[in-house]
Amino acid sequence: MIDKEAVFVLGAQDPEMREIEQVLTDARRTALHAAHKGRRCTAQNAYAANGVVRVGPDQVHRPALLLPKAPAVWVECGLAGREPVFRVDHHHPGDAGYTVPPEHYLRGSSLGQVLALLEREPTPTQRLLAAGDHCLTAAYQGACPGVDPGELLFLRAAWRAKMSGRTLSDVVEGILDAARRVRQHHDSEFGESRFLDPTQVPLDLAEGAAYAGLPVRYRALLPEGVLKEMFKGGRPEAVEAFMAEHRDAGRPVYGNPHRGYAGTYWEAAAR
Repeated sequence: MIDKEAVFVLGAQDPEMREIEQVLTDARRTALHAAHKGRRCTAQNAYAANGVVRVGPDQVHRPALLLPKAPAVWVECGLAGREPVFRVDHHHPGDAGYTVPPEHYLRGSSLGQVLALLEREPTPTQRLLAAGDHCLTAAYQGACPGVDPGELLFLRAAWRAKMSGRTLSDVVEGILDAARRVRQHHDSEFGESRFLDPTQVPLDLAEGAAYAGLPVRYRALLPEGVLKEMFKGGRPEAVEAFMAEHRDAGRPVYGNPHRGYAGTYWEAAAR
């Protein structure tokens, strides 16, 4: 078990991180949120945090202090100028969960790693969250012990409905429709389905592709005018090829071949 005085610093919000925070609260452990310029970090800047905050149920960001010598655990984030006593992550080479396969998703997921640090057994819902975050496509195909694909669909659709304001039935229908379109667009020559026009990407494409169990490449236009291209659900060699293609073109690349995803950012679309 990790030192009871350790402070957990949490990265960007998503269903898994939300559950991690609840687990820490139940265990009466101190949890702060990684921040950039006084605001809780997003997925884009979680590893370039320059401070910490507390964000309560009211979503108000309140300044917090991480004492210089306080033992800290980074959970999917990084704080400039500080080294943690432990890192909980699965996004980068060297992370405890980086190479962990689907059948050991609890050991690979950040939620599973936190539960292990606290010597707690996962609940059925926590298994669903861990598998969905660590290896979604594999989980939907029944490759994660103790995870029912139907229950996973309901859980993830309910979260998407809550965050978007859509009805649960609308989200489920959208995922199933996206899965059908992914199957229709599958190109055996490339071994993937492609949606390269960001204006024609189905709303629930990534989730539908995972449900269909097929690799998908698609693009999204970000608010700042940058074009983002993503590849999800692919085999390690396909992910590595995607990353090499864009890296050779001089574009910034992120991804994990072991978990089947990668992405890159193109120049501003307006140029």
